[in-house]
Amino acid sequence: MIEMYLLEQLLAFSQCGTLSAASEKLHVSQPALSHSMKKLEELMGVPLFERTKNRIALNENGKLAADCAAKILEQEREMIERVRLLDQSRRTITLGACAPVPVADLVPILSRVYSGMTIASEIRNSDEELLAGLEKNQYQILVLHEKPEGEELYFEAYREEHLMLQLPENHPLSAKEQLYLQEIDGQNLLLYTKIGFWYELCRQKLPNAHFLMMNEFDAFGEVAGAGAFPSFVTEAAAGGELPEGRKAIPILDEEANVTYYCVCAKKDKKRFEPLYQGLRRFEKHSDR
Repeated sequence: MIEMYLLEQLLAFSQCGTLSAASEKLHVSQPALSHSMKKLEELMGVPLFERTKNRIALNENGKLAADCAAKILEQEREMIERVRLLDQSRRTITLGACAPVPVADLVPILSRVYSGMTIASEIRNSDEELLAGLEKNQYQILVLHEKPEGEELYFEAYREEHLMLQLPENHPLSAKEQLYLQEIDGQNLLLYTKIGFWYELCRQKLPNAHFLMMNEFDAFGEVAGAGAFPSFVTEAAAGGELPEGRKAIPILDEEANVTYYCVCAKKDKKRFEPLYQGLRRFEKHSDR
């Protein structure tokens, strides 16, 4: 049976190209590494190296073995990560969300109905990242902004969110009652960076805009409420209130008006039914 450390050392040699460089990377002596490579050849029963007086290099057998070693080591890392995440999921419910508003919606419900669990949350910029995390048990609950596909998933739509441009009442665009993103492209805009998919949407749809980036929410709120630059807001985040002297103009692009979907693995539907019940009540309340 080949031990993992031998595969790690073979891969290091393949990547570094010399025994001296590989031994330095692995923090082992060069004679010890050379001994390990001979041991690996003995275990496999085939030569893996071409040896000359001053040089050792992988032969075709060795190159194939190194490629296989890389895959085996990656599978080992993935196995360990998935087992650890599964164990963590028994004590912690981790919500992965595509935007901040769903985190504010779901965390209080999760904390209330799963009072014995630790509740954690993360915001990601793409639904694809979140779905990959669900598959690995990195997340147990997701909120996506596009309807998911897959027979192994259970989901319910629970609310909408609509993007608006907030700007001073004396701004040239303030006479508009509604806008398309292309009308905003080229403007100087204030942008908060920690907004999940909204950030990517703004960067992609406004390639010619000049963004002033901010990653501190309180500071962003102060500047957005009193500064000269327009910024983005939604009806959910604004809570129906705007700073004095500011106007919010709805953006009509389809991508700027989203429906959120709460997603879990279908096998976990029963476990998270109390959450979905809470969201159904939340939806009815928000419609009033």
